Amino acid sequence: MAVIGHNLALVLLLASSGLADQASEALERLNYVATALSDNNPADAMVPFDKSLPEYEKLRRYFAGLTDGFQLTNEATVTDEEHSEGETKLTLQWTMTLTDPASQVSRQRTGEIHARLALRKGKWKIVGFSPANFFNPQQKQ
Repeated sequence: MAVIGHNLALVLLLASSGLADQASEALERLNYVATALSDNNPADAMVPFDKSLPEYEKLRRYFAGLTDGFQLTNEATVTDEEHSEGETKLTLQWTMTLTDPASQVSRQRTGEIHARLALRKGKWKIVGFSPANFFNPQQKQ
């Protein structure tokens, strides 16, 4: 009986390995955004986003404003995920530390970000990302 259960688990694991690769690629795209922002590179942070994203221009402006006025540290933890063929939805707990370079005063923002990624021309692109206002450089905590 245990052998059947073990074999069933192995079959399920192999069947889902494509989704595991998909999840890994989706996480890499979001990590790219967080790293680019921390590296003070807003243009690079926008690379994983599909230009059809409804708030694409708003995010581009927010990212530029954040990296122009602050030193950033970003951390994101996946709290929920859903995968289907060609699409991944992730809920992230995003923590951003903003440090004013002149005063060295830091403040921290933590919020829940919902990201949706889809295959576009063979590449994973972020096609949903909300709330965009989390990244507003003028947001008061």
